[in-house]
Amino acid sequence: MKPDSKQTSAISKAPTVGNGVLEAPVQVADVMTTDAITMLPDQSFAEVVGMMATRSFHHMLVVDEDERLHGVISDRDVLRALSRTPDWSKRSVAEIMNPDSITTTPESAISAAVRLMLEKRVNCLPVIGPDGRVAGILTSTDLLKAYEKLQAKVEQRAL
Repeated sequence: MKPDSKQTSAISKAPTVGNGVLEAPVQVADVMTTDAITMLPDQSFAEVVGMMATRSFHHMLVVDEDERLHGVISDRDVLRALSRTPDWSKRSVAEIMNPDSITTTPESAISAAVRLMLEKRVNCLPVIGPDGRVAGILTSTDLLKAYEKLQAKVEQRAL
């Protein structure tokens, strides 16, 4: 994953299960964004501000050179830092990020990930693969896209 990677969702290529009536994704890997935007802890916070100002995403993962998670920066974190941090342009990503990330795995059930997001009141979960490296990110937008696709199928069958 590179700092300038294009985000892609796994929803269109997701394996599904169904009862013969309707198929639906079941694992986080089926709906997560696989190419998450990442930054290194020592990069400047000004780079984060620039990226978020020019791109359409709300969360950035902070990883080391080995793609192991160090933290998350949300658009809310950016706004908070801009308003409260003197000389924010001189700060590093590590000084602004939230290091206490709540994570999930690609094999986790979507319902368990949603329950965790609701309980912890977060809008994204970094997805950590079996090797301990970042495999992607699950966001509320990913979940809404999956829900919309499933709901459209339900509505189509009702007609």
